Amino acid sequence: RKMLPNKSIEEIASFLNGKASTKGLFVFRINSLKNAIDGDLSFYTDIKLKSELLSTKASVVILRKKDISLCPTNYIVVDDPYYAFSQVSNLFNPIKDPVPCVKTSVKIGVNSTIPSSCFIDDFVVIGDNVTIGEHVIIESGVKIEDNVSIGSNSKLQHNCVIKHDVKIGNNCHIFSNAVIGSDGFGYAFKNQKWNKIQQLGSVVIMDNVDIGSNTAIDRGALQDTIIHDGVKIDNQVQIGHNCEILDHTIIAGCVGIAGSTRIGKFCKI
Repeated sequence: RKMLPNKSIEEIASFLNGKASTKGLFVFRINSLKNAIDGDLSFYTDIKLKSELLSTKASVVILRKKDISLCPTNYIVVDDPYYAFSQVSNLFNPIKDPVPCVKTSVKIGVNSTIPSSCFIDDFVVIGDNVTIGEHVIIESGVKIEDNVSIGSNSKLQHNCVIKHDVKIGNNCHIFSNAVIGSDGFGYAFKNQKWNKIQQLGSVVIMDNVDIGSNTAIDRGALQDTIIHDGVKIDNQVQIGHNCEILDHTIIAGCVGIAGSTRIGKFCKI
């Protein structure tokens, strides 16, 4: 359980556009209903947790108006408690960005552009003709090949590999060890052997996309593999060549998507 800066119930309610049951109360931690103690903030979303709500020791519970009668403690009323919890988690855990700089061990190719607002950590290798937007964070061990573009406010964590000609949009977060733009799995069989088909497309990742650790997104054979705005991808996901995943779809860990698959908007996989 993480200790947080103390926040008043009024401050939290105002941040969530909710309504608090009292004033002058402070909380210090976020916790589950079952494990909460005095000073903790929790949330109630599901009738399956009714017994835990009835017995909770939390100081404040985020809930819907219809559940007030079940709550033995102070509360904040919102329309969607789970979404409110996601907001509160960001309020209590602001991400501290590193001071912009390019470490001396970074290797940068010719005609590559890195604004002074970026942070490029040790042992990053950046190829030729790479364009990086403002306030980008690139952690140690990342390899970026030639002709890549990365939009503003994106973050690449340790040891990511971004292959040649890949385009990454604004506000993207690529977690450690992901590989974007590796060759698609294409072979033709003749004379008792497999002949590799060169993968001539690339990968286009639009804005506000998250890509989990050890996920691989293959470049297209002819056309690009495209990941549209707001898509969220978990760890260890394989996305084959020429796939297109439309806006705000979310994909949980270890999913495999075969080449040339088209997935619509707001899907959950």
